[in-house]
Amino acid sequence: MGTTRRPLFAFAILLTGLPVSAQFDALPDSNAAWTETFWIGPGYPYEGFFHTYDTTSPDTVYNGDVYQKLLTTYSNNFIIWGTGYGGALRDNGLGQVYYWAPGEPDPVLLYDFDVQVGDTVEDVYSIWTQDVRVYSVDQITVNGTQRKRIGLECLDQPGFIGAYWIQGIGGVGGLFRTTACPSVSGIGALVCMTVNDTIQWGANVGAVGDCSLLLGQSDLDVAEESLVIYPNPATDRLTIGSLGNGRVNVEVFGPDGRSVLVQRLSGSELNIAALSPACYWLKVSEASGRVRMARFVKH
Repeated sequence: MGTTRRPLFAFAILLTGLPVSAQFDALPDSNAAWTETFWIGPGYPYEGFFHTYDTTSPDTVYNGDVYQKLLTTYSNNFIIWGTGYGGALRDNGLGQVYYWAPGEPDPVLLYDFDVQVGDTVEDVYSIWTQDVRVYSVDQITVNGTQRKRIGLECLDQPGFIGAYWIQGIGGVGGLFRTTACPSVSGIGALVCMTVNDTIQWGANVGAVGDCSLLLGQSDLDVAEESLVIYPNPATDRLTIGSLGNGRVNVEVFGPDGRSVLVQRLSGSELNIAALSPACYWLKVSEASGRVRMARFVKH
């Protein structure tokens, strides 16, 4: 890791105002789910991953430490292929989360919330393993609660936050992908995260929902039918199919789950030239109450 840390007792007091023995939950320990997507580039399919804790065989042990097993459902180009062992997580209660990947002999440090600006940390599960720098440490409100947020910059692009770690959520590039440094080798995005069936991250934060619905178009219910959009990937404009003649409300959500574009649209063409290259969600709401959604990539 190459991380320089201040004393842990100071971190606990400054963050929470609680005694030094207080625990710090970096990730939920149960009833949580994450859906992430990954897209290598033109000519490649979308990959989807849905992670939940394994309730049937929940624990595994490494050097005396208990790790919680994950089940991962994999989809390719919106077709679900199966579910299997997805590794195991351990939140040590002090701000660090470790991940024991399937087939690997040892766990690795996945997140570290006990850092300060200027620290260098290893981005273990980006497109490739690399060092990134902590650019900012602050707090944001997620679904009514304050969460610690770590902004990360690529070492060769100082001043540009490429990704975040967010307490209680994970990495915005996906549960195991930080993707702080831009790459031509793919785009990863955390598109939905729930705790106790309440959405914490994604297009409908605070609503009751199951992130697994975002894995395959065939699993979407009637209220959230899939959209036909093209081209995808897109550069400046998106064409939305089957809108009819009425005006619709259009909203675009970025890779961090926040709304980045809201527009009342009367035609079928949406200008996305101002958006940064990333993976987005498009939501179209019609006057009848019909809601449809689709993913797209902006070059």
